[in-house]
Amino acid sequence: MNEAKFDSLDEYSTSHLFTDAERAALDYVTELTKDKKVNPDTFARMSRYYSEREICEIVWLVASEHFYNMTNIGLNIHSDMLCDISRKRTASGAL
Repeated sequence: MNEAKFDSLDEYSTSHLFTDAERAALDYVTELTKDKKVNPDTFARMSRYYSEREICEIVWLVASEHFYNMTNIGLNIHSDMLCDISRKRTASGAL
């Protein structure tokens, strides 16, 4: 993804940088992650652009990212990939 497109993700639904297929996928994953359910119309629109296998792969990627994010939140691992526990041990001299 180019930088302009990445920077426009917040406006994907109106940005000319995104295709209808990309908008359908982004609507789908947004509903899946925010609402924990997908509107049948959104799924039908997604199905027009992506095969059954591609939809399964998209769902797997979203679910995997959600799992990793929840694990990181539970372990206080931040975007720098460092855990607060290891920081405390390092600061106190323990390994």
